Amino acid sequence: MSHKKALCLVLPVACLISCTASSQSRPGLLPVAPPTFSRVEVDAALDAGVDLRKFDPTPGLHTVPLSDTWSTPEQAKVIKKQIDEQRSRGYYLAENHAVPDLRAAVRAAASQRGYIPRHDRTFHSLTEIQNDILVKPIHLGTSALSSASLLEVRLGGNYLEGKWTGLSRTFEVADLGLVILEERDHAASKDSVTVVQEWVNTDVNGQQASMRTARSTSGRTLVSVSWENHRKLYSLELQPLRIEAGEANQARLLEIARKLVDS
Repeated sequence: MSHKKALCLVLPVACLISCTASSQSRPGLLPVAPPTFSRVEVDAALDAGVDLRKFDPTPGLHTVPLSDTWSTPEQAKVIKKQIDEQRSRGYYLAENHAVPDLRAAVRAAASQRGYIPRHDRTFHSLTEIQNDILVKPIHLGTSALSSASLLEVRLGGNYLEGKWTGLSRTFEVADLGLVILEERDHAASKDSVTVVQEWVNTDVNGQQASMRTARSTSGRTLVSVSWENHRKLYSLELQPLRIEAGEANQARLLEIARKLVDS
């Protein structure tokens, strides 16, 4: 099933741009042609806020200023505004469509009927997908996730040699809210990962990290923390029960991240 495509993806909570030259993209991601892009592809990406002419295919992590990322000048202004708002008031405003309803997504997945491809299914445990994944799942340690209710498990990342390089797990954490833990083995698929330097505002056990809170015009809130190392990308997303507890929600999500145990 290897389609030999390049994958270009702006991760919404990780402030990352990731590319690989040999992978099959997970449904919902944006597949494009190999690194020699046509004018049509460049123009289409520009409309989406991504300048493919600044593509760096070198595998590994690249922490660079916003001005050196793939963002178009217009998109860079949007990102800079988000960064400034996050710094000044602890969250940034976003359009309604940019802040997903995680609970609605879980309900929709649970109610699906008929044939569903395996890579689009939801599962109840890691045991069910242990033969499908290349990535080694991070251990929950003593974090709040270890005693939380596991709602669903999904395959993710890239499809290599019959296995997936990523996965996500969704939990219900009492007194906090819905939490999604996502991880991806970027080294296995030789991804080039660009980290926006200005978004680095905290750390997870010595690894640079980005803490963000997006709030839609309708009030829906999504708290996230993302970090990376030489092997994997991680992110935690929280749809909090108490949206007014901004700093407390961020602190608890960061505590969860720091208690996870990477082998």
